[in-house]
Amino acid sequence: MKIFQKLFMIAAIAGLSFGITSCTRRYKPMLSSHDGVNFKITSLAQAEEIAKAENKPLFVFAHASWCPTCKKMEQEVLVQKKLGNIYNQEFVDVAIDIDSPEGHKLNDLCKIRATPTLFFLNPDGSIAKKSEGFMTAEELLATAQSLKIK
Repeated sequence: MKIFQKLFMIAAIAGLSFGITSCTRRYKPMLSSHDGVNFKITSLAQAEEIAKAENKPLFVFAHASWCPTCKKMEQEVLVQKKLGNIYNQEFVDVAIDIDSPEGHKLNDLCKIRATPTLFFLNPDGSIAKKSEGFMTAEELLATAQSLKIK
C-alpha cells in the first residue's frame, strides 16, 4: 500500500510539473516570414508614425495566443509569398496580441469582438475596413485591391 502511495505521489508531482511548464510557455506568433507578410512592428503608435511618414495604409493583425484560428492564419495564409509581395511593399504591417497592453489599447479604440480581427487603416489612422475571423489569401488580396493597392 505504501509503495502505491509513493508511486501515486511521484506521478502526481510529475504531472503537475508538466502542467505548470506547459502553461507558462507562451505561444509566440510567427511575426516574420521570409516570403509572407513580415510583422516587424508590434506597436500601433510606431506603425502609425511610419504610415504617415511613408503615406501607406496599415494592416493590423489582432491575434491571441490561445486562438486556433489566428495560428491557422499565421501558418497557412500569412506565410504565402503572394501576400508578402503586396503587403510588405504597400502596407505597414503590424501584429498585436490582444492580451498585451498594446492589445488593450487597440481594443479600447476599436472594440475587438473576435479573433483574429484584421484592420485596414488609412495613413491618417482612420479605419478603411475591419474583418473579424479567418480570411483566405484570396480575400486578403481582394481587400488590398479594393483599397486601391496594386
